[in-house]
Amino acid sequence: MRTGRTIGRQVTVTVAIALALGGCVARRPMALPAGVTFAGRLERPGTVRAAYQRRLIDMAQVWTGCDAALMRRTLSATVDFSYPTNRVIGIDAALADLAAFCKVARDRSIYFPADAFYIDVRNRRVAAEVQFRVTQDGRRQVVNDVWIATIDDDGRIAVLKEYLDGRVRHLQADGVLTYGADAAFLTPWPPRADPPPAPPPPPR
Repeated sequence: MRTGRTIGRQVTVTVAIALALGGCVARRPMALPAGVTFAGRLERPGTVRAAYQRRLIDMAQVWTGCDAALMRRTLSATVDFSYPTNRVIGIDAALADLAAFCKVARDRSIYFPADAFYIDVRNRRVAAEVQFRVTQDGRRQVVNDVWIATIDDDGRIAVLKEYLDGRVRHLQADGVLTYGADAAFLTPWPPRADPPPAPPPPPR
């Protein structure tokens, strides 16, 4: 059974996170940065839920704007950041990863569908369905992605995991998959360019 001391500590930590996020919980509408689109309604300003949501929107701005200073403010010094093919530990490694990405990726934008965000204040976790759009190696790619983050006591992201299918960009380049930009409902793969024929009806 949860004790009063445990509940008290949880409330204290939650308030500390809200204070650490500073302007993120100010009671004013949260503006979206350039290159970032959200089809839904932002969380109510002044709440911890809004602060958690803001952390992932900040990360979207980091990637679209190649904003190293914002990455340093958003991730913890000991962040554990992983995605398919790579895992980096610590803010310096994360900054190096951002710099390498920004050298080769252009036309960067990120889209969150209306139902993108899953926010768990009790366990200090926030996740989002994301559509990541860039041009790389001269090829346009629109990949549906999932981000899962854990927030530390200082209000920064301590763990960030990205889940995506790296085959999508190759199949788009080959004309097998469409881009499905701004889809209301994100699926692991966008629709095929030529959908397979419907199966025949069952015999009577």
